[in-house]
Amino acid sequence: MTKKNSSGNFLGGLSESRKMEILGILIMAVGGLIGLSIISYDPADFTLIQSLSSDSLFMLDQGPALRIQNWLGVIGAYLAHFFVYLLFGYMSIIVPLIILGYGWFIFRDRDIAQMLWPTAYGIWSMVLLSSILGWFNIEYDWYSSVWNGSAGIAISRILQNITGIGSIIILSVLLLTTLLALLDRDLQQTVERFKEWIAGIKASFADWQERRQAKKEAKREKKKQKAKEKEIRRQRKAEKQASQKKSSSEPKTNSTPKEPEEDSKPKSIDEIVEQSQQQDRERIKREQEEVQSLDSRPRADIEKKKIAEDEEDDVDISVYVGEGDEQADEKELDKQNKDKAKEIPQVKYKFPTIDLLDSPPNEGNDVDLEEIKENKRIILDKLKRHNIEIRSINAIVGPTVTLYELDPAPDVKISKIESYANDLKMATAAKGLRIMAPIPGRSAVGIEVPNGSRETVFIKSVINTKKFVESDHELPLAFGKTIENEVFMVDLTKMPHLLIAGATGSGKTVGMNTIITCLLYKCHPDDLKFVMIDPKKIELSLFQKIEDHFLATLPGAEEPIITDTAAAQETLESLTKEMDERYDLLKDGMVRDIRSYNEKFDNGELDEEEGHRHLPYIVVLIDELADLMMTAGKQIEEPISRLAQLARAVGIHLVVATQRPSVNVITGTIKANFPGRIAYQVASKVDSRTILDTGGADQLIGRGDMLFTNGGGMTRIQNAFVSTEEVEKITDFIGKQRGYNKKYELPVLQDETSSSGDIPDPLEDIDELFEAAAKVIVLHQQGSVSLLQRKLKIGYNRAGRIVDQLFNAGIVGPYQGSTARDVLVEDEEELEQLLDDLDEFER
Repeated sequence: MTKKNSSGNFLGGLSESRKMEILGILIMAVGGLIGLSIISYDPADFTLIQSLSSDSLFMLDQGPALRIQNWLGVIGAYLAHFFVYLLFGYMSIIVPLIILGYGWFIFRDRDIAQMLWPTAYGIWSMVLLSSILGWFNIEYDWYSSVWNGSAGIAISRILQNITGIGSIIILSVLLLTTLLALLDRDLQQTVERFKEWIAGIKASFADWQERRQAKKEAKREKKKQKAKEKEIRRQRKAEKQASQKKSSSEPKTNSTPKEPEEDSKPKSIDEIVEQSQQQDRERIKREQEEVQSLDSRPRADIEKKKIAEDEEDDVDISVYVGEGDEQADEKELDKQNKDKAKEIPQVKYKFPTIDLLDSPPNEGNDVDLEEIKENKRIILDKLKRHNIEIRSINAIVGPTVTLYELDPAPDVKISKIESYANDLKMATAAKGLRIMAPIPGRSAVGIEVPNGSRETVFIKSVINTKKFVESDHELPLAFGKTIENEVFMVDLTKMPHLLIAGATGSGKTVGMNTIITCLLYKCHPDDLKFVMIDPKKIELSLFQKIEDHFLATLPGAEEPIITDTAAAQETLESLTKEMDERYDLLKDGMVRDIRSYNEKFDNGELDEEEGHRHLPYIVVLIDELADLMMTAGKQIEEPISRLAQLARAVGIHLVVATQRPSVNVITGTIKANFPGRIAYQVASKVDSRTILDTGGADQLIGRGDMLFTNGGGMTRIQNAFVSTEEVEKITDFIGKQRGYNKKYELPVLQDETSSSGDIPDPLEDIDELFEAAAKVIVLHQQGSVSLLQRKLKIGYNRAGRIVDQLFNAGIVGPYQGSTARDVLVEDEEELEQLLDDLDEFER
């Protein structure tokens, strides 16, 4: 019995991927055998098949079966007769090719849906080609019917009977459209491409005609010039001969030579002098007319023209446009994610595919050389007016701004250039102009001027690069592109926390979505969990669909996205407890960081029975810190500061955003533990100094334009744009998959009332606001600590002690995690009776 079960479960013991590989090999073998039978088809085999009997098949040395020419014997002869003779002739070879394709896709664990278009196209091409060959076979009998088969002849004959000579026209049109569909499925795009091709030929022909006409004109002018020169030489020779004859025949007198001398050399000199004087008079007249016309124009135009005429500098400008990072293959990221998903067997998970993201338009952002030259002229002229000499200038064109690198003369003070920032901003009429004096790491001064036309950096052009696909970062964040048009990417585990600030509408929410999208495309849910705190309740609501895969919550939490201040405080305190528990695990495992711990656990060096477990990274996202600080203050700041100080080694990382970067929100304790900072456009220099410790963020131009620092230099980046529709596609793709049976839950805080030694006596140390708090609780029928904070304007700790006293007095129920306690008293009359009983008991 045991033997039978083991043999029956032979395939059941294999993994799912190995079963699919075996199935793919079998399907490819079937396709290959059918293809061999079609290739080796012989019309005489079918006659032999009809004469076969069951006895002759088992004769070893004789019988008709030995005379069959098909490579697969009797079975191959049957298959070949069916496909070649009865169906579509040798065109039926497409069928085994399609079967081979399906087998290969199953073997490689690819999406079979990708084979639907090749299958439909292949079968249609087989029928069409067989019908066309059948039509020529019927009309002209050019070849054997094995090329088209009986089905091809039947289809072409029916078409001829219905449409007559129009049948070949119909078949030709269908063949043409089929070939066009092979090049491009969108026929309209094919037509447009054909139009462009025809237009290109016409343009080339026109250019050739113009060049030919120009050559003819040049030859004609050359001939005219030669003829003219020849005529001049002939006339000069004739005049010379005539003058020689005249001088030899006439006597020399004082009066006779006068006329020739006046007609020759002295006369030509006088004419030249007079012509020069005439040209001078005309030039002076033109200048006077120009001055008169300038006087009637606005002063700005006069100044602009004067600058253009007076500018005779020798400073050349070099324009550099970054080529950008090399794009990865369309399916390379999907392939890597599939392999990564196979390595983690706890849950069957598919990473979001790259085709969920919108493709950027084909046309790039053309460099406006005229704009660059104009800005260069304005900068050099403005600095020249203040006696600042610039030796060279380079322009680095980015998606949002262009960086002009100036190399000043050795005797120029850098601070002097920086002092003219407002003058340059007014001269260039730019929204935000930023000066770096000097550029970090370079012996040059940088002036960043916004481009007239901005380029949108799409998230797909950032994620689908080899730099992102092949990165080995644990938590890779690809923010966008720098001025050099390179993808800017960092590892959140190395930062280790990120502080984001920016005014409303500057791109802060899109930046948060970009961070989450990058992590979803590279991290498996076994290795990453999010804790999302959103006091505004709408910014992170799109990610509720990934609750079963990526979100970590408190036990019994009503919503996966935390929106209540009290729940946020409780969650942050729970995270500090999670941090302490993880440190204990690392201590028992004798490792220093979470990566080494997980490697030890995966290798079986740590025992689960001793409490060890796989530790995923936890990324805590707080969308609006200002609201939490306003309502909770120190109670929120303390757990955030503690997590920022200690949580790096155990894999807990914070991403905190706020639209109000003031000192009472971003306190000194928070800033000290957040070296990684992002500043979008802010309202003032004070806000910029608060978030970055320096100015510059007030000169940004919004819509994703940002500055990033990680304790070193400052990098200007254009944030990658991810739309709401793209986020919905990604979350829908993940949310439709089967999630974990049990969500990742954070540890529950120890209830102060759970231990009898910690329960305060209800008759001792009763707070003076006890009765007022009891009335508030009964009136609102909500046993919430945050309710007492708001109504009584007290701190969290005092409100918590009062709630414990209310519990001991029987007014509210026990602790229930993130939800409010139940109120056990229904109305104020019952409350008054209860308070009277407590007073009597106390007396």
